[in-house]
Amino acid sequence: MKKNQVNDIFFDDVKRSNKIVSYTSIIIIIFIISLAFLFMYISGNKVQYVKYNEKSDVEYNVLLKDNKFYDTDKIGKNNQYISELIDNINTNFKYNLSLEKKDVEYKYSYRIEASVSVKDRITNRYVYQHDEALLNKKEFVTKSDEVLIEEKVVVDYNKYNDLITEFIRTYKLDDTENLLKINLYVDVVGSCDDFTSPSYNESITSLEIPLTNRTMAIDITNNLVNNDDNIMICSTPSPFSFIYILGMIFALIIDAIWIYKLVNYIKNTRTAKTVYEKELKKILNNYRSYIQKVNSKFDLRGYQSLKVDNFTDMLEIRDTTSQPILMVENDSKSSAYFIIPTNTKLLYIYNIKVSDYEIKQKN
Repeated sequence: MKKNQVNDIFFDDVKRSNKIVSYTSIIIIIFIISLAFLFMYISGNKVQYVKYNEKSDVEYNVLLKDNKFYDTDKIGKNNQYISELIDNINTNFKYNLSLEKKDVEYKYSYRIEASVSVKDRITNRYVYQHDEALLNKKEFVTKSDEVLIEEKVVVDYNKYNDLITEFIRTYKLDDTENLLKINLYVDVVGSCDDFTSPSYNESITSLEIPLTNRTMAIDITNNLVNNDDNIMICSTPSPFSFIYILGMIFALIIDAIWIYKLVNYIKNTRTAKTVYEKELKKILNNYRSYIQKVNSKFDLRGYQSLKVDNFTDMLEIRDTTSQPILMVENDSKSSAYFIIPTNTKLLYIYNIKVSDYEIKQKN
């Protein structure tokens, strides 16, 4: 093969390789863009886990009826009270919630209810229960990282005490535990429509007031267990979710078009050199253990050359003659010869050449 032909083949191969690299780079970049859209979609729709802390307390004063013993009309918290002297109970419920993250939208609601109950001391089961609303439910949506609830409620102690006293007298009940509970319920939920956890996390702060006793003490209770490790779960869809999905689909379609163009380009621009290299690589990969490459030129003088049509015939000849298959490739890497020299001076030759593939392509 002439030098200028070799240069032309080399130039075409370099040009083809560069274009394949360019096509491949575009395909990879577009695929990365589609993955970016997918990542943004997943990030925008993933479940949010938000820790928050909550605290609660109840301040109260017991207002007294007119009497000749007390020189004040009210008594503060943490005392023992005479039931007959109690007029009303002024309460001030306080609740504080603080989130560890900012700019998280969530809902919360609260209400205050009075609950009276009569429970048998022996069986520890309820005989009577009655609930009523003291403060109707209030709902809020916020992004604040802190919520403070403070609600004042006046409790008509005598109303509930008289009710339960009459109930016990009517049915002649003995040995019962009678209680009035003023409960603040706080529900914290995510702001999304399809809430991921079972509904809500409800916190209850209670003021427990015994009924029908001569004297009584008021207790404060709540269910804020492990209040530094609460989880609020919300899966708010990103408003750009639809755009992200469309972007990903569009990028994948464009990527498929470029892949199709690359495959067509590779198919339509196969050179004789490419076909030659592919065939040589195939032979070496499959039969490397039977082939010995010779770097120096082989002296053909004294041999009768016999041309073989395909490489599988060379394998049969090798098995018959027990002679190695030698491979010689020219300096320009444009032709390769596979030869089997025998003791009888016969030389079996199978060769592949770029020029032969060029003729086939032209035909």
